Amino acid sequence: MTRPGTAVVLAACLTASTAAAQETRATLLVHATVPRWDAAAHVTWLGEHRPNQSFEWDRWFGVASGGGSIGYYWTTHLKTEIDVSTSSQGELYSVETIPIPGTTTPLFVQRDHEFRLTTASAGLTGQFFDNAWFHPFVGAGVELVREREQIETVSPIFSPQGPRPPSVPPPSDDTQVRFSWRPYAATGFKLYVSERAFIRTDIRTSWSDEGLTALAWRSGIGVDF
Repeated sequence: MTRPGTAVVLAACLTASTAAAQETRATLLVHATVPRWDAAAHVTWLGEHRPNQSFEWDRWFGVASGGGSIGYYWTTHLKTEIDVSTSSQGELYSVETIPIPGTTTPLFVQRDHEFRLTTASAGLTGQFFDNAWFHPFVGAGVELVREREQIETVSPIFSPQGPRPPSVPPPSDDTQVRFSWRPYAATGFKLYVSERAFIRTDIRTSWSDEGLTALAWRSGIGVDF
């Protein structure tokens, strides 16, 4: 091989080596700048079920809810997510029959139940695909629920000539606060509108010993960072 030929070969090898090194360095930089966190705000239509209470009508009530979540990516497909939300006020009604001595017709006492819920949850989310704009996901975890129930007892109407039966409760208000844990499962997708910003929509179900307890349809916006 002549000297000019050898020089050409060496120059080609050096160029290829330099290009490979630059490509490797660029790849490392890309992986180093992949976001590890995301955060989102959401609004929710929330349906809650109360199967273990004696409501005479529909045992479901619907409320609006809002909140936010933050997640940490352990890998590009698996993250831990924490979510907090609070709801507006929902209502259910119950009717209690009270027998009156000396008559075959009972009295009906109505109670109005007003619910407000605050939840904090933690879970794992698995995200699919490696494209740049659409990522379906599934998730599961547990949520802590604080439920505030205000009960108003409505007095029945009596005849002016008749005395008030002693067994009939007077009009009253009662407030109860309960805490409970329940598992949840969710599925949805993230739709990216830019390199870091996305729209997120998901359906989330919560469960208890009585079966399906809550159904939520959530939609919001978020960002990776």
